[in-house]
Amino acid sequence: MLTLFRRPKTRPPTHLKAAPARAIPREPSALLAFLAGEFAGEIAGLWPAPHTAFLLAPAPRRHLACLGLSLKSNAVAPALEGSLRQAVRGIAPASPAGLVRALGRLGETAWSAGDYGLLLNQLADPQAAKVLNHAEAISARKVRVLASLPGAVACAGAGRFALTEDQGALLAECYQGLVRREGEAAATELARRWALASTPAALFERVSTDLVPRASAPPHPGTPRLVPLATRKAMADAGRRYRNCLAGRVLDDWSHYYEWRGQPGAIVCISRDPLFGWRLDEALGPQNALLASAVRDAIEVELRAMNVHLGRSAWQLRALVDQASRERFALPPAEEARDEAFGI
Repeated sequence: MLTLFRRPKTRPPTHLKAAPARAIPREPSALLAFLAGEFAGEIAGLWPAPHTAFLLAPAPRRHLACLGLSLKSNAVAPALEGSLRQAVRGIAPASPAGLVRALGRLGETAWSAGDYGLLLNQLADPQAAKVLNHAEAISARKVRVLASLPGAVACAGAGRFALTEDQGALLAECYQGLVRREGEAAATELARRWALASTPAALFERVSTDLVPRASAPPHPGTPRLVPLATRKAMADAGRRYRNCLAGRVLDDWSHYYEWRGQPGAIVCISRDPLFGWRLDEALGPQNALLASAVRDAIEVELRAMNVHLGRSAWQLRALVDQASRERFALPPAEEARDEAFGI
């Protein structure tokens, strides 16, 4: 007869008992659910009800435990014990510099796993890390906004405003557009100037200004009665005086504006034409009013002296050429194009 002997069960001292490698989700208390968020079930598995060790731990320790769970770490339990710096090394050995300090400024409640990931990415980015390292408090929203901004924009100071994620994404689009138009060095310099803004409204006003290309030189110096509006300031001033949308127009290689100094005054726009060079595009009085026939004739004399074409554009001519082979083709009077430019 064989006698089976079993090895007696031994239990380690209570103070040496380690938490399981991975927490088995359990039912968390309401307070734990509030503090631990999406990690509450796993936290309850590591520190069963009443979850005292976790609930009474300082916020940086709780955040570290949740961060460890978001990283699928097998060493989450030591997050609440010993040196915080050593605990960080054990849970996230590849964590960027600044994480230990940042843990103390993340608030009381846990973040989402995605936001913890963004935090690690932003702390690893030299530009964004400058903003986070100097922040008195770090919110998940702030990190998301920083993540949406190119580093140069964040470092320029946009990160210090309480911007929404949509505002941050808009800034990023504007910056990328400036990079394509001006080059990265020039766009970065423009972004640094945004840092001088004192409010978000002032910030976006600067961005709006920088989106407008620099004014190119007028194609003609004008005449004593037809004076070029060669700067943004001159355009804005004329827009106020004539009560039109001139302030929002762009001075580029395609359109330029002149002010008719006769009575009544008028704003005259000439546009580049691939066939005629420069062509009259529009001429209207205050509040876009139509001009009297005598004023139109006087402006026409000045424009012809500047070698500006009055008549059909190259595009209009091409459209007519496409119709010319039709049997009932009729050529509209050339004066129609001139009248259209004067709003008639």
